[in-house]
Amino acid sequence: MKNWVLIIMKKILIHSYKGGTGKTTVAVNLANILSQKTRVLLIENDFGMPTFVNIFKHEPKVYFNDFCKDSATFNEIIQAGIKPNLDIIFAKTQFDPSAEIMGSNQAWFLKLLEKMMENLKACEDKYDYVIFDTPPGWQLILVNLIALADTVILLLRPNSFEVSGTKQLLDILYKRAKPSMSFDVNLLFNQVPEVDMENDLETWAKKLQLEGIKYVGYISCSCHTAYEMAHETTIFSLEHEFSRSLQQVIGNLKI
Repeated sequence: MKNWVLIIMKKILIHSYKGGTGKTTVAVNLANILSQKTRVLLIENDFGMPTFVNIFKHEPKVYFNDFCKDSATFNEIIQAGIKPNLDIIFAKTQFDPSAEIMGSNQAWFLKLLEKMMENLKACEDKYDYVIFDTPPGWQLILVNLIALADTVILLLRPNSFEVSGTKQLLDILYKRAKPSMSFDVNLLFNQVPEVDMENDLETWAKKLQLEGIKYVGYISCSCHTAYEMAHETTIFSLEHEFSRSLQQVIGNLKI
C-alpha cells in the first residue's frame, strides 16, 4: 500500500518592531530558497514602503491594493512566471481609499480578513508556502496577518533598543493575539556585526523567550553583502553567505 503524506500549506509572517531590520530582504530570500523545491506565494503587505517592483523588476497592472478595495480578484493580483515556483503579489503606495488600510476601521479589516481566509483556503492545493512581507510596528492590518499566519519570524537588529521595542511589540500585539490564535513566534537577529556577539544574542534572546518565543538564529552583516545590496542585489544565490545563514534558520524553524 502506498504511503500518503498530507502536505499542509504553511503561512509565514515576517515582521519587526521598526523599519530597517531587513524584513523584505529576509522575506524575498526565504521565498527564493523555498521555491527551489516547493511552490511559494510571496505577498507584499507594506503599503508605506513597497519595494517588490524594484527588486523583481516587474510592474504589474493590478496590486494587492486592488483586491483590498474590491476592484480585482485574488487570482487576478497574483503575478506568476517571474521566477520558477514563485508567484508574487505586489503592493503600491497609492492606496484608495488610503484612510482604510492605514486607519482603524475594524469592520473593514474584518471583511478583508474573511476575504483573505477564503482565498488562501482555495490556494491550498496550489502552494506549499505563503510568505507575508509586512509593515513594521503594530498597524491594525497586522492583526489580520497574524490571524492568517502559522509561523511568525520577528526580526530585530542586535542592540538593546530593538530588544526593548520587540518586547513592547510582544506585549501590545502578540500576547493579546496568542490565546485566540494558533501560531509560533520565532526570534531572528539580523545585521549582526562580524564580531563575537554570541553571549549578547543569547542574553537578549532569553529575555524575549520568557515571552513565549523561540530563538532560531542570526544573520551576520558582512561588507560584501552590504556592497552587493548597495548595487541593487537583494536576492542572493543559494551559495551566498546570506542564503546559507537563512537556510540554517529554516532548519531551526522546521518548516
